[in-house]
Amino acid sequence: MRSATLILLLFLFGNASAQTCSCEKEFLHVKQFMEHNYAGFRDKLKRIGKKDYKQKAGELQQLSKTAKENCLLIISQYLGIFKDNHIQVSAAFDFTRSDSAYISSRQPVGISEEKIEALRRSTTTEGIYNFNFDSAYTIAVYEDKTPLHDYVGVIIDSKLPSWKRGLIKFEAKQVSDNLLKGTLYIRNHMPRVEWFFLGKNSIGGDWQREGTKRENIQGAYQPVASRKLSGKTLYIKISNFDPSNYKRIDSVFKANEEALKSMPYLVLDLRNNGGGSDFSYTPILPYISTGPVKNIGVDVLATEANIAGWKKLLSDNDIPEKSKRSIEAMIGKMEANKGKLVNIADDETDSTYKPLPYPQKVAVLVNRGCASTTEQFLLYAMQSSKVILMGENTDGTLDYSNMRDSSFSCMPYTLHYATTRSRRLDIGQGIDDAGIKPDKFLKPETDWIEEAVKILEQ
Repeated sequence: MRSATLILLLFLFGNASAQTCSCEKEFLHVKQFMEHNYAGFRDKLKRIGKKDYKQKAGELQQLSKTAKENCLLIISQYLGIFKDNHIQVSAAFDFTRSDSAYISSRQPVGISEEKIEALRRSTTTEGIYNFNFDSAYTIAVYEDKTPLHDYVGVIIDSKLPSWKRGLIKFEAKQVSDNLLKGTLYIRNHMPRVEWFFLGKNSIGGDWQREGTKRENIQGAYQPVASRKLSGKTLYIKISNFDPSNYKRIDSVFKANEEALKSMPYLVLDLRNNGGGSDFSYTPILPYISTGPVKNIGVDVLATEANIAGWKKLLSDNDIPEKSKRSIEAMIGKMEANKGKLVNIADDETDSTYKPLPYPQKVAVLVNRGCASTTEQFLLYAMQSSKVILMGENTDGTLDYSNMRDSSFSCMPYTLHYATTRSRRLDIGQGIDDAGIKPDKFLKPETDWIEEAVKILEQ
């Protein structure tokens, strides 16, 4: 694997005798792959408009003809046309390796001392920032509107010899008032797709404005957690529905079985749970169900690449054998209907669970960090008379789902994309972009757990 990675890096950067990977070639590979394999492509094309899509993709392709280290940024912006968080790119290289020829080829930008001093006085996003973790870098962040970025972060001081003054550390487009998206050049100078959340004096959590203190982050991350909030209310937190977390979720519900069957109220905290796999939330269902639940099915786009992606799941040890049998049956349908959207989950009414007397009410805490499988769980939970959704709208990333992955043609990155399409879209019940609305909105400045207990126990 390391040898293959080094070869890829040489293809990409600096080795004149091995220039087989041009940015335009990679751009066209990703574009053609998405047009053929992304389950949402036809719907998105209608929404964007063929003319606008062709124009935007054409502009980015033109930029790819002369692109160097910012090729990943161009591809990321192409994928951003679809406005689907189930389309992602991850690095597939050894983070500890570097290519000296590529590093030497990077050209610094000029930044004057007068500009730096002006940025030190800035009260906007622009300013001077230090790297939080080891103070290895100091960067100047300033607005620089081009077709590829709105802001850049440029090195003005570094403890690392390979990071010279003027080298770009990140470049990003503004997505909203408090969010940027672009590429971060990591320690070995390789680019990585990154979201940058804008705080009052921070960028992305990694960069702190010079002369300000980093905000304390309360509490360590826990995959699952539980505690009694009062004599009446039990609290359970689930940070993700990843297959690897299923056993922990199952264990926490078994460990609290006595309390769940005797305490009247449950607070289920799903904030910032970005999803995972549907089977991971099955231990919760008996405690929230109050009657039959309607499920609207999905179709999978049957292509060679998508079939190969689903076959990979059969070797995943975290997936139960029962689920693997279902995947095998689905693959059989796909192979018999290549090029089509294939029904792999019928619309159905689920009457599996009989209502339990306790808990009597369940408050489910949700926020913008809830997405994908978590939203699928919420569509189930919303049909229960026990459940009250509290917090804020969810992310809205579910209409196109079941992500699979595929390697880029020659750059060391992996594309993650959606292979299924919900038939909720056909009846006007799509949630992408809007998210799922809570029954009770909670103010950001309040303690949501305390608010939930007040509402449940009033």
